[in-house]
Amino acid sequence: MPMRIEAVTKLTPAIHEALGRLLPQLNAKLPVPDLDRFNRLLNDPDVVLLIARDGETIVGTTTVIVYTTPFWIKARLDEMVVDESARGKGVGEALVKAALDVGRERGAQVAELQSGRGPARAAAHKLYERIGFKIRDTDVFRISLSPSRRGSERGP
Repeated sequence: MPMRIEAVTKLTPAIHEALGRLLPQLNAKLPVPDLDRFNRLLNDPDVVLLIARDGETIVGTTTVIVYTTPFWIKARLDEMVVDESARGKGVGEALVKAALDVGRERGAQVAELQSGRGPARAAAHKLYERIGFKIRDTDVFRISLSPSRRGSERGP
């Protein structure tokens, strides 16, 4: 069975297990979100959670948020991760392209994503640039608003 990308509409035990395996590969410092957080995500009309399946195995995920600012309708790709066992096999490219399609379908004019720096992110950066993303001359600032996330300000 070929790889396929699908939007998650219901949190099944298999999807919950896969996200619990994948998300720590993106940031091992943060706890895996609980069921309430996943359900809030799935019930948000501005958010689409995508998963990549290789056969029946879930090997990647990303979140697409489409929102409106005074200047743009933006699609933001967030929390994109491909399982270590599936990297270099086109999963990331398929996820990004599917996320961009979601943005287009929802009227986004631009898409943005944030990615960490350094050698561990080099392959991801090459992928983003190959698809057409450009690095912007900007800085990302963050402040924690929740006491439960203190210390995560330095995360990716």
